[in-house]
Amino acid sequence: MIYVSSSCVKKHNIAGVIQHLAESGIRNIELSGGTDYYDSIEHDLTVLKQKYHLQYACHAYFPPPKIPFVVNLASCNDWIYQQSINHYIHCIEMLKRIDCKILSIHAGFLIEIGTDEIGKKLSSKIIYDEDKAYDRFCSAYEQIAGLCIENDIAFFLENNVLSAENYAEFDCHNYLMMTDYASIMKMKKQLEFNLLLDLGHLRVSSNTLKLSFVKECKELEKYIKWLHISENNGIVDEHKPLRDDSEILNVLGKMNCPDINITLETVGSIEEILSSITMIEKRKSCF
Repeated sequence: MIYVSSSCVKKHNIAGVIQHLAESGIRNIELSGGTDYYDSIEHDLTVLKQKYHLQYACHAYFPPPKIPFVVNLASCNDWIYQQSINHYIHCIEMLKRIDCKILSIHAGFLIEIGTDEIGKKLSSKIIYDEDKAYDRFCSAYEQIAGLCIENDIAFFLENNVLSAENYAEFDCHNYLMMTDYASIMKMKKQLEFNLLLDLGHLRVSSNTLKLSFVKECKELEKYIKWLHISENNGIVDEHKPLRDDSEILNVLGKMNCPDINITLETVGSIEEILSSITMIEKRKSCF
């Protein structure tokens, strides 16, 4: 099944995003970041789901909090850490009420990140103790995973993206969890999880770390439970529409993952979104 991320459409109001996608014939929508908080979000999600017969998944920074902050389950800042856990407790309560059975989250960060730095150059010099950060992340993850099991919600963990700019900024230290095969396997030794592999993230991270993107995908293939896909130049996570000559699409076509759900995360027009869906469907037919 192919989902389209709500982040593909740039609007402040999630209801406007969903209506725009639904009126274009898109029925599987992944609720994600990029919109603002307002009081009637849950009501609007329910009404739109019933009106257009939608199926939702939920990802990371949704629903948007009243006071923006960077969710980080590995944070050694007690306020950020507890707020991050509370975010997902609140999220799961909402998912129960809107009958959404899928939740995915990001792996943690070993540095403190500001709300204006997400997806951009990182500048924070607050670096956490690695062992403590991993312990905190695993503890928080297991708490949230337990709530998902109690509420029959499938739960997935996504790899982070390491850009060359951020790698250089921190003197070639990788302060992001789960960016490549080795660091994903490091997490696997400490935690049992369903891997959501973002191919765009992995392509950028592979280039940054001078690894083979194709080889990394091949090594991770047997662990994949969900995929995110978008186009980029291999340097920055650009979330561009897919292209027929895309290295990412070519890798997708060679994967032996016939039953894996895929979320499209390309920012662009409805025409570009629909075209990207068609490209994915062609590659999926090769599985």
